[in-house]
Amino acid sequence: MQEDPGRRLVEIADELRGVAQNGLFWAERTHDEYGLARYEKVMELAAQLLSLADIRGAEEIERIFRGELGIRSPLVGVTAAVFNEDGCILLTQRKDNDKWCMPGGLANVGEPPSEVAVREMWEETGLRVKPVKLIGVFDSRKSGSLVPVHLYHLDFLCEKIGGELMLTNETIAYGYFREDELPSLDMHGSHAHRVPHAFQAHRSDTWEALFQ
Repeated sequence: MQEDPGRRLVEIADELRGVAQNGLFWAERTHDEYGLARYEKVMELAAQLLSLADIRGAEEIERIFRGELGIRSPLVGVTAAVFNEDGCILLTQRKDNDKWCMPGGLANVGEPPSEVAVREMWEETGLRVKPVKLIGVFDSRKSGSLVPVHLYHLDFLCEKIGGELMLTNETIAYGYFREDELPSLDMHGSHAHRVPHAFQAHRSDTWEALFQ
């Protein structure tokens, strides 16, 4: 079936809006005036693009984009759990707070959850992985996270298919850990709650995803 050009145009505009909003957020935090100018332009172009498939004008759409008038939903974070042949899980130590966690991060607009797991693992560890099982969907407010924003965490069990472990600009250390070593680690957010479920999913041939 041929793709509807109008629908795809709307999707592209939405993805560009997501890029612009995220870029403006971080540029403002880091006082990056050049970044601000670039992402302001991306926001403007996203509104112009959407106006081609919408009855509203570009100025009205841009006003709505900047006003955050839509429904606010929880953010979506995706995590990848990888185990070695000894049944130990790969954890990384974050550069921003020195805490340990499974590799992962926030999903981008237009990015399927499983692809987020693949991207985040590559960006944070240098490994190429393939998602094979959904461990669960976890509500940050019910799993002990102190992160100030409401998050849904989608955790995937993944298999290593390539790459080599390395440090990145987001990590200061990495290692494979047994389950009984977890209590000795200072874990980030709700990872102390979620990592044990990753071990259970890894050991089970009949695992059914958790919804918490």
